[in-house]
Amino acid sequence: MKRVFDILIAFSFVASCSPKPEDLALYLNQTLEAIPTQTDYPTQTAYPTHTAYPSLTPVNTYTPVFKLVTATFTVTPEFTSTETNTPTITLTNTPTLDPLKRTRGNGFYLIGVDIAPGVWRSDGTQDDCYWAVTRANGDIIDNHFGMAGGTAYLPASGFQVQFEDCGTWSWLSN
Repeated sequence: MKRVFDILIAFSFVASCSPKPEDLALYLNQTLEAIPTQTDYPTQTAYPTHTAYPSLTPVNTYTPVFKLVTATFTVTPEFTSTETNTPTITLTNTPTLDPLKRTRGNGFYLIGVDIAPGVWRSDGTQDDCYWAVTRANGDIIDNHFGMAGGTAYLPASGFQVQFEDCGTWSWLSN
């Protein structure tokens, strides 16, 4: 480091005397030849290289499955007692609600996958209700903005429906 400092001082001295360019070049060449090429201190090694993070491969992919769902009946026991206080079990058939026909709130639903096609009724009372039925390409088949509490028809040929601020939707019929 001292050697470099000496060179800089000599250069500034020579530069202040305005030497000829060829004299300056000769002096610099002699000075640079005198600088040792080996260092007495250890040199810094390069940082290790980093490999890219492994790519992520999805484990589960969603594939919609279209199923025809039919109403099934579940046997529900009814308990009655007799005068001897021994319970009597009477079996009655009660319909099991189709999961596609259960009540819905705000959100997007795929028709035939998440929600049943047919006529749906809203029980809301707000005046900023919005619903829209769209095709797969995003074209709107039918929509509404205004008072809640009306009905919406979801055709089986529709792709999805969006409900916003309409209250709770209940399935009425096909």
